Amino acid sequence: MRIGKITGAATGKALDFYCERVEQRLIQLERDRVERETRERERIERARQEIERLEKEKLEREIIERKRISREIALEEERKWYEEHGDDDFDYEDDEDEE
Repeated sequence: MRIGKITGAATGKALDFYCERVEQRLIQLERDRVERETRERERIERARQEIERLEKEKLEREIIERKRISREIALEEERKWYEEHGDDDFDYEDDEDEE
């Protein structure tokens, strides 16, 4: 009977050791999974922020280009107006008479 107790105790100890090792391994696997998921979320967030930054830069470039074009159009319209009307059409002498 004593041998059965010793065998049972040894088997119990071995089983406890095995279960503890399995539990440690499962805990480590869970930590690794959480770490991988965290890194992946951070990578996705960085990619999202980079896309937003690039879109913002593109929009800013488009705004600047539109302003440049508008400015060129305004200058061209002004140039055409002066070609058509010129300073010669303005009578400076009339202004002097009014003073």
